[in-house]
Amino acid sequence: MKALVTLLPDPISEMVHLIWNELERDFNFRSVLVTPYPHFTYCVVEDFTEGLYEKIEATITNVDSFTVRTEYLGVFSGESPVVYIGIARIPELSHFHDTLWRRFFGPERDIHDLYGIAHWIPHITLIFGRDLNRENFCPAMERLVFRDFHREFEVNNLAILSGSLESVIEVEKIFYFPGNQHP
Repeated sequence: MKALVTLLPDPISEMVHLIWNELERDFNFRSVLVTPYPHFTYCVVEDFTEGLYEKIEATITNVDSFTVRTEYLGVFSGESPVVYIGIARIPELSHFHDTLWRRFFGPERDIHDLYGIAHWIPHITLIFGRDLNRENFCPAMERLVFRDFHREFEVNNLAILSGSLESVIEVEKIFYFPGNQHP
């Protein structure tokens, strides 16, 4: 599988790395480190998606960078909970996600997919997988809940992360929005 994501710029990327390192040190949380690139995900596509690069380039051709804001600490509940920093779903971000989604998927998949237009919650994952359990959830949340997660950052790229959660995830390619300087 390949994830279509935005890689986070500094200093928010540094903030996320510091939190991941702290949680690894103090709670032995390591699952999130399999994807060592702070990011947020738009959707996941098949490994052999035909014309992947061309579809991405066509999608970003007329996209200008825009600013988003992290707003809150959240939890996706269930058998394998996820703790995350929520990103406000501003019109520019929603429009970009909707355009990207429609480029790759149809409406029939939208109603069943957590990354679909109807269900997508933009977020930066802090803890997930088997790391989190009933014994360490409250201490981990207590560590995080009183922090201020309000930050603004520029969205200026669409990257492909490839690999698997069982092995390693790597950045396959980064596409910068037109007119943006890139490192």
